[in-house]
Amino acid sequence: MSRHDSTDGGRHSSTIDRRQVLSAAGAALTAGVAGCGGLTGSTSSGSSGGSSNSGDVEITFWYYFGAKEREVMTSLIDEFNQQDNGIQVNAQGVPFGEFLNKVFTGVNANSSPHVMTFFGSYGRHLEPVTYPIDDYLSDGAKNEYFDVAWNSLQVDDSTYAMPIDIHGKAVYTNNDVLDSAGVDPDFTDWDSFSNACDTIVSETDANAFSFLNWKSGQEAFRAYTSALSQAGGTVLSGEPGNLEVSYNDETGMQTAELMADITGDFGWDSSTFQSDSARVENFIGDKLGMFIAGTWSVNNFKNEEGELMEDLSFSFEKPFMFPGDGEDVAWCESNSLFFPKNDNHTEAEKQAAVEFAEYVTQNNPEWASAGGHLPSAKSVATSSAVQSSTLWDEVGTISTMHDMVSDGQVQYQPQTPVDINSSRFWGPFLDMYLQNTDVAAGVEASASELQNALDSA
Repeated sequence: MSRHDSTDGGRHSSTIDRRQVLSAAGAALTAGVAGCGGLTGSTSSGSSGGSSNSGDVEITFWYYFGAKEREVMTSLIDEFNQQDNGIQVNAQGVPFGEFLNKVFTGVNANSSPHVMTFFGSYGRHLEPVTYPIDDYLSDGAKNEYFDVAWNSLQVDDSTYAMPIDIHGKAVYTNNDVLDSAGVDPDFTDWDSFSNACDTIVSETDANAFSFLNWKSGQEAFRAYTSALSQAGGTVLSGEPGNLEVSYNDETGMQTAELMADITGDFGWDSSTFQSDSARVENFIGDKLGMFIAGTWSVNNFKNEEGELMEDLSFSFEKPFMFPGDGEDVAWCESNSLFFPKNDNHTEAEKQAAVEFAEYVTQNNPEWASAGGHLPSAKSVATSSAVQSSTLWDEVGTISTMHDMVSDGQVQYQPQTPVDINSSRFWGPFLDMYLQNTDVAAGVEASASELQNALDSA
């Protein structure tokens, strides 16, 4: 794996005052999850406010963002409303846990919004309640975005969503722990990576590596898919309407066994969690050398003022160390804009909704710093505003993700007609990692549950 050029031996790093983080862990870690993974949202609602444009066409927008992302989105809505475009956007925050149910209920009652946010890979799940927008897009709109994002949001060759960002998972390293062990792991080779982890365990009082950053079956699934793809396996095979679970084959079982060995035979991580955010706390407290986490997880390393603090040296590295003959790819996702069905929506309102979506996704450089995500519009991602930011230039999370996206090293989870992030599918993977069930039983339980859901969809 290539390392970033810097003065500390080639790592992107930043320092953080961990005493402040650990003394106010709740606030800091809550901010850290406010970018992805189904943990964002707001319990309040209302319009964006501050607009001077009454608008000939009014549209409604539902979103689940919280913290800094909410601030940036509110600012983008205000900017759009202040233009002389005859469109007024009225926005409402909806808690993430209620979002899908509220959307499906709203569509059935013809009370759904004109635009809403959700994950881009959910296009097939949302297809029954949303409509394609190809007839409303401006000329050449698809060329504004990274191909991997645009193409992954298509359903049956039609455009159902517009990507706001691309966020993915890689490996965070605690450089103080690695330096104490005297290791600089080679992420392109499993043997050298394994040796580095063994050395961390033997030479320090820290755990070496965690497959998880959060106690969640969904997080286990996201990391597992990266390892599975690098081993040459797949989550599903077949075509829409005839999808077959394929991770219960030999490759999938071996990958799950490797995952479980991290807390088992390898002894690199504990099989217990003191709290849902324990691995984040361990990393901050120099008790963990490395873990898999998302670009947005850098927000875990900020104080209550939203600033990177002063004594945690870390880097963000491509996670291409897993064994196998597959591709060097890692899990990714996009916060995206969808367009719910509603018999009361006029053609003018539908056109206005797409115009708003194009504006939000093509004029959002602040999104990078707010959420830790790579903007999906190429011109925004490569703008001076993004590339001069701390997360690009110093910490390296966004620039690393940009490299992975540009090199085709990211992979969206498969589109399915079911909510594939459901804990009923991936809870067994968490149980395997925590040594609560054996690998064969856990994989088969997960695969059977998902196959039954797909067959019933």
